[in-house]
Amino acid sequence: MKKIKRVLFICLGNTARSPAAEYLGRYYANKLNISLEFDSCGFLNAFGYIQQESRNYLDLKGINHSDFIPKIISRKLIEMNDLILTMEISHSKEIKKNFNTIRDIEKKTFTLKEFNGETQNLDIVDPYYTTNETYRKVLIIIDEHVEKAIKKILEFNKSLGVD
Repeated sequence: MKKIKRVLFICLGNTARSPAAEYLGRYYANKLNISLEFDSCGFLNAFGYIQQESRNYLDLKGINHSDFIPKIISRKLIEMNDLILTMEISHSKEIKKNFNTIRDIEKKTFTLKEFNGETQNLDIVDPYYTTNETYRKVLIIIDEHVEKAIKKILEFNKSLGVD
């Protein structure tokens, strides 16, 4: 894999998990002084905004998300990103299947947990239609894994002799 400069987070509707991951990625990259770009998208256009629970979580961390615009997955988005991190195994499989002609698609697509070295329970469940408590737990899992992924990317890029 080449130097990671651009990271794309993907979930089903691009309204809860992947937008939170996108903005948390920006937050941790800035905190660690890493030059990375982040984006997010979904397989369908559920709403034109981030879910309230995700907004509240980001607000509590002081993360501005006012420029968020939901996107639907596209070949262009997949091609222009160096690393694709999904919330569920089914998302990764769908991407690898539908975009199998994109160079290195197998090498750059992982679930967020898988990228961080986990081998079991790789899905981060969709909190939509669940309780506020479940939402909070899911967002904490995303937060922890995004921070871990940013640190892993930093180490990976350093190992290539670039920062």
